[in-house]
Amino acid sequence: LAEVRALIEVPVMLRLARTVPPERWAGLRPLAEATVRAASSGCRATYAEADRAFHSAVLALAGNQQLVGVAEELHRRAQWPLVGGGAPGGGSRAELIADAHEHTALLDALIAGDLDVVRSLVGEHFNGAE
Repeated sequence: LAEVRALIEVPVMLRLARTVPPERWAGLRPLAEATVRAASSGCRATYAEADRAFHSAVLALAGNQQLVGVAEELHRRAQWPLVGGGAPGGGSRAELIADAHEHTALLDALIAGDLDVVRSLVGEHFNGAE
């Protein structure tokens, strides 16, 4: 499921990186910060919700509700069960925090318009155990 998500989300994120203005990306900062807070709590279910909200908000910038719906369903299915290996980042608190910090780093690169960093971060994020 993570591989299917990557096939859908990575090209969309890279296209959005070239077309969405910095101020729109900056508007997603509260959602990225919410993933960091959720990860810091160590609660995998709370992190899963915050992670889905962030990814959905990013994809919503494409203006395609079908895309968002399909990606949300794949994301939800990839996160279950929340006990065991199905959670984002593998599930340890440290792994959740690292995964969450990828969201803030990605936003920083998107706001700066640094497409090389965006490409690298998106690739790393989807190649992880999310």
